[in-house]
Amino acid sequence: MNNLSLLKPSTPACMLVVVLTALPALGQRDDVNKLAVMRARGETSLTVGKVHYDMVVAYHANAYVADMTLLRTARKTPDGWFARVYGPDGGLLMTGTFKDQGLQIAQGDFTFFQPNGKKESQGQFCNGGKVGIWQRWDNNGQPLSDRVYPDSCPVDSIGQNCWTTLSCTLSNTTR
Repeated sequence: MNNLSLLKPSTPACMLVVVLTALPALGQRDDVNKLAVMRARGETSLTVGKVHYDMVVAYHANAYVADMTLLRTARKTPDGWFARVYGPDGGLLMTGTFKDQGLQIAQGDFTFFQPNGKKESQGQFCNGGKVGIWQRWDNNGQPLSDRVYPDSCPVDSIGQNCWTTLSCTLSNTTR
């Protein structure tokens, strides 16, 4: 056997690479299909296995999704509740982790996306507040200036940055 034969991938190995590459897209399509199921049944929430699906309205979000019905998925992880939010067209709008099951206290890495699928911003939340450096991009994917937030974690997370959950309503006690 020569050295070149070692470099030729086998057909099963190639298929595995194709399948593993397609898994995130298939998962996203499956998530978005749940929105159609919920609408057909007249439901606003659904739990399948360990994933909870909710139809939510973006009252405190960016103008391009304000008042739209969106799909939010959430699953428990060791770090909290990992959530994704999809737009009406099925495009991914947000990924991030929350401390609480009610998905109101953002905690950890978050990424927000433009309606065209390109990243809009990416950074960290701590106890519901933005911390550290947030990278930003324009609609064409070109970098914008970073936004810098204090590195300290806010002590009071009640009602802070309510818009990040895309579904919560500001309470009367919110500053």
